[in-house]
Amino acid sequence: MMNTSALKKTVQNKRLLTKKDFIEKIIEPHNKKDLSKMKISELRELYKMTHIIDGNLRDMRGYCFSCLTPLKADYTRFENYCLDC
Repeated sequence: MMNTSALKKTVQNKRLLTKKDFIEKIIEPHNKKDLSKMKISELRELYKMTHIIDGNLRDMRGYCFSCLTPLKADYTRFENYCLDC
């Protein structure tokens, strides 16, 4: 098991997708008007993508959105972040 500082060093080019990323890069042009009204959490669920890691779109639901460690069941009140972040 890796600690969070070691994990941060292994994944250098990671970024959480924003609503702007979805509107500009991912959503088809004919759907932009309808889907731009959705919340970012709904867009992440619909497209099943949360991060860009080394240029690839990845689904990291179930992991901390900041440090990418697997979330435990008791972290549900923090939504997508672990206790350390």
